[in-house]
Amino acid sequence: MRIGIIAEFNPLHSGHKYLIEQAQNLIAANSSGGEIVCVMSEYFTQRGEVAITDGYTRAKEAVRSGCSLVVALPYLGSVAYSDDFARKSIEILDGAGITHLIFGTEEMDIEVFGEIYKKQQEISPEKYRELLKQGYSFAKINGELYGISNNNPNFSLAYSYYKMIKEFAPHIQLVPVKRTGQNLNNENLEMAQHLSATAIRKNIMSEEITSYISKELLEDIRVSKIPTEEDFFELLKYKIISLGKDGLKNIYDMREGLENRIFEAALSAKNYGELVELVITKRYSKKKIQRLLIHVLTNTTRDDYEELFGTKVFRVLAVKSEKSGLIRKINKEEKITLVSVLNSSNSMYFAQDIKVSRIYNLIVGKQDIFREKIELV
Repeated sequence: MRIGIIAEFNPLHSGHKYLIEQAQNLIAANSSGGEIVCVMSEYFTQRGEVAITDGYTRAKEAVRSGCSLVVALPYLGSVAYSDDFARKSIEILDGAGITHLIFGTEEMDIEVFGEIYKKQQEISPEKYRELLKQGYSFAKINGELYGISNNNPNFSLAYSYYKMIKEFAPHIQLVPVKRTGQNLNNENLEMAQHLSATAIRKNIMSEEITSYISKELLEDIRVSKIPTEEDFFELLKYKIISLGKDGLKNIYDMREGLENRIFEAALSAKNYGELVELVITKRYSKKKIQRLLIHVLTNTTRDDYEELFGTKVFRVLAVKSEKSGLIRKINKEEKITLVSVLNSSNSMYFAQDIKVSRIYNLIVGKQDIFREKIELV
């Protein structure tokens, strides 16, 4: 048995540990044992936010918490809409030989996903595109046509996992775990079984969060600069102005007309939050705009996506010492290639992630990714 987890662990808290414990329980009940393989985003997240600390630090905590192996989800899979995020994650985990995918969700009835999937097959791409042309947002279309709630991102991601497994890896068994605790976007410190990652990030210097996050991880986070989107505002504004409207058109996932809104907003916005608010529309959500602005910051183009999204070579961030042989086993299967250390012979596969890490570290100032070594825990 090999159980997969898709995560951001931004940061890893008690709710995440509960999910890992459920995976451990499944393995304990299996007479032949097993491993937990996690794929995790690094410097920027699926919602277009800055990670609270680097991937190596968060991966080390994941292994301390019970994961056997943590593989980096490339930037183009991390800062992506839910289907691309899920597709790349499932590709990595399938290549790593997982038999089960465990995930947290409010919806425990997987048959609901099947019903939504059936509806999607009955609606033509042409009809979907026509609704977009009429000004409907992606969220509104998904809600009205398929029943995917925009107010429940865990449900949307879980459905994307279901869809990608059904289409590309039907042998993987889905294992939903009931999500408990705070709402995902709740920023408040309050008595709860599990605080949200958002609340922990917003209150990272408070001693009240020590019941929800380990002492070791808290020390690792606090030892260096804790970045926010606001820290990157001047760099982002410079990039928008230097690219100009024509240059912005080439940025990955830039929709027609958005380059004008972004450029004009950058000329008047006084901070990052104001920039986002000036650009969002009924059609384009805050998450969509935040992802797009990260692509501008990192100068990620459509050509980058076409060239790099399909990579089959991935970096290992951390591994449990007694499970290090798992890397060789996975590489022997030849579905994907796992790399433990960046060097001149493999760095061409990670040019985008190296660039992104260096931009992140303009603010954070941590060791260059090129000199990082796999975390053995």
